[in-house]
Amino acid sequence: MGGAADSPGWLTRAVPNLYPVLSDEAAGDAPDQELIVALHGRGSSGADMQAMTALEVPAAAAGYAVVYPDGLEGRWGDDTFPTDTRPVGDEDVVFLDSLVAALHSDPRIGDDPVGLVGFSNGAGMALRYAAQRPEAVRAVVSVAGQLPRDPAVRPTGRVPLLALHGDADPIRPFATGMAEDPTRVEGHSTPTLSTPETVAAFAGAEATHAAPEPSDPDPGDGTQVLTERWSDEDGTRAVLQTLEGGGHTWPSARTPLPDAFGIVSRDLDASAEAVSFVADRDI
Repeated sequence: MGGAADSPGWLTRAVPNLYPVLSDEAAGDAPDQELIVALHGRGSSGADMQAMTALEVPAAAAGYAVVYPDGLEGRWGDDTFPTDTRPVGDEDVVFLDSLVAALHSDPRIGDDPVGLVGFSNGAGMALRYAAQRPEAVRAVVSVAGQLPRDPAVRPTGRVPLLALHGDADPIRPFATGMAEDPTRVEGHSTPTLSTPETVAAFAGAEATHAAPEPSDPDPGDGTQVLTERWSDEDGTRAVLQTLEGGGHTWPSARTPLPDAFGIVSRDLDASAEAVSFVADRDI
């Protein structure tokens, strides 16, 4: 884990916004809370992620703290592509190592593996970290995110995945992912696998696939949900909730997203789903 990211100043680039409130009855300074790390999308910030998701609300009821760190220059290095600001290619993995270690040293935070939740580029980073640090991650939730095409970023251990993705996503196409770009430079989007390929990488070849379950709790929102599950003798490997008709959005987002991103599904609350999925995973 060497390289430029080992410098002591790397961690100071982002001051995490910690929301450790357990409930109305339990003060935020309660010890040994579980932890969720929530990663924003490209061009955004931790504060934007908090405003859009309010993950700390369902997390409080489950006894979790939530941290919303800021990516360097508003983005995350979700593959090993080297750039001027990330010359080694693993800087954000090392940053998250440092962040999690620092939070585990806080008496309010327990030592258990963390839950990772991300949106878009932040989901890509969450998937990368789960793939490369499976021992540190309880579960990973990807909303409108995909694994990079970079073959160096593939799961190296078991981490349960919940993926939520609109099949009409105009930014990260569900069925194809994002193509390789031979002219790629710093700031360009990461080439990605498709969403089904991403889920398959986490599910593994031996998992059993249950029959898809359709649902449409809000018939007027222009979307419906198709839920698919993969499991083995040890439990859930992956869950894919396809938002049919949904865009590059956070379902039931608390703040508006650009119209060009497509329809925001109201058939489910991605924040509640994410916290429930993380909290339900055995460690």
